[in-house]
Amino acid sequence: LDKIAVALGGRAAEELFVEKITTGASDDLDKVTKMAYSMVAVYGMNSELGLVSYGQNNSSQQFYKPYSEETGRKIDEQTKGIVEEQYSRVKALLAEQKEKLENLAERLAEKETLVYHDLVEVLGERPHPIKAEVSKFVTAGTNPFSMPSEAAFSAETDGSDESDRSTSGSGH
Repeated sequence: LDKIAVALGGRAAEELFVEKITTGASDDLDKVTKMAYSMVAVYGMNSELGLVSYGQNNSSQQFYKPYSEETGRKIDEQTKGIVEEQYSRVKALLAEQKEKLENLAERLAEKETLVYHDLVEVLGERPHPIKAEVSKFVTAGTNPFSMPSEAAFSAETDGSDESDRSTSGSGH
């Protein structure tokens, strides 16, 4: 359900903060619909329909539905219910965190790319710790996409030139 909520976040943010819905979320809507449908009709993760799977593993059955019209309506209702529930959930979360989101947007306007430390500064610490094996990559603190500073570039260039000069000027 969290994956569905996350995928709906962009659409919900458009509705809440831009007050205009675009077609940008169409791929996300397709994905969440498929996820919710699979939960209901394939993985037996719905109490209304129970532990059954209406998955179609054989491509020759693509036009055959192994359930009645009534069951099909239930699948559609339950699928839609999951998506709507998660959409409401993510909208409430975004509304609750509006100030942090606005601060994040301001920071992004200042700096095109944010690193972990920027996010902590704006959003606060994570509610759950980062796994140790991931931490060294996430908390490194440098922007891997930024160009090296001119001073650092000059120092690197000057250092290599000096070593070249000292060997070439020694008469070897």
